[in-house]
Amino acid sequence: MVEIILEFLRELGFAGLFIGIVVEALSIPFPAALFVLVYGYILDPSPGEIILLSAGSAAVYTAFSYVPYYLSIKFEPAIRKSVSREKIKAAGGWIRKYGEWMIAAGRVLGMGYIAYIAGFSNIRPLAFGAYTFAGFFPLSLLMFYLGTLGNLDFMAEAFQNTQWLIFTMIAVAVTVWIGYRVLLKKGLIRTKKDKARQRQTGDQ
Repeated sequence: MVEIILEFLRELGFAGLFIGIVVEALSIPFPAALFVLVYGYILDPSPGEIILLSAGSAAVYTAFSYVPYYLSIKFEPAIRKSVSREKIKAAGGWIRKYGEWMIAAGRVLGMGYIAYIAGFSNIRPLAFGAYTFAGFFPLSLLMFYLGTLGNLDFMAEAFQNTQWLIFTMIAVAVTVWIGYRVLLKKGLIRTKKDKARQRQTGDQ
């Protein structure tokens, strides 16, 4: 079965790679990163070709990501209903707290809906494109390279495990940050400004 799929993708050539990337860029649930991995195996590109393929893939991905981005701006009420509130709240909160780089991180983590959140959050079009490219380009480099190593099953599993590790690290960071803010609000910990203010009050 695997060989049949690989042969079919070989017949499609670059058109298959293009289709796989565009589908996820349109925020349709689809593992574009794993698709790139498979094409790394099929095409077996040289290091120079990997860079060119990655840049081209990231450019295509970025261009088509503007479709859901602009749809979210023009049809925000309807789009909001189609994306779960939990995803909107979580991703929107990350962008507010950690900045526009969360768009790039969302691409690495396979969060296709981040394009909608960027539109809701009034991210500038140029910034949206730049961070989308910055997120997908290194991911493409990695997946094309892993594909050339020849063991698709192992590499796909390793990539998925890496994604889970990144998710876990983000979850831990968010939990620590929330805990810090709660303790700070309750006065159980003090910042440097608080300590400096207390010294000034004591001196007076």
